[in-house]
Amino acid sequence: MAENDANETLGADDLLPEANSLLVGEGVVIKGEVLVPDTLVVHGIVEGDDISVRNLVIGKTGLVQGNISVAANADILGEVHGKLSVRQILILRKSSSVQANVSYGMLQIEQGASLKGGIISNAIKPENKAMKVDELREQTRKSLQLEAPEFARASNPSQAP
Repeated sequence: MAENDANETLGADDLLPEANSLLVGEGVVIKGEVLVPDTLVVHGIVEGDDISVRNLVIGKTGLVQGNISVAANADILGEVHGKLSVRQILILRKSSSVQANVSYGMLQIEQGASLKGGIISNAIKPENKAMKVDELREQTRKSLQLEAPEFARASNPSQAP
């Protein structure tokens, strides 16, 4: 049993990780499907065809290999191999080595980071306003309270009777 500074004895409950999170320590290997509702912190090795987490942190000694889906943010100091999809912010630290096809919402790469593979932004792109001409015409017609034939004559004087 360990004791803290207040000379209170720490029990097993005091050593539990945060709820919905997983810490993979150095030297630990996990293989298979991995589902973590909150944060996965890797200092060891995680391999799987389906690795789904909310947040991902890979330490300098960590390796994650497979098809990795991150619902929020990823902070990479170690290695990633395979496919990595991060919906929000992906940070590649200077010690990181990523050999994967990567998709991201926002990307930050420190000088010294290594990235080999395809990259694509999955950020939501603004709609093309030029494609909405008919909708604009309809809104204008409604705001002027004109019937469709009257609107056509008003917008094209050469067709006026």
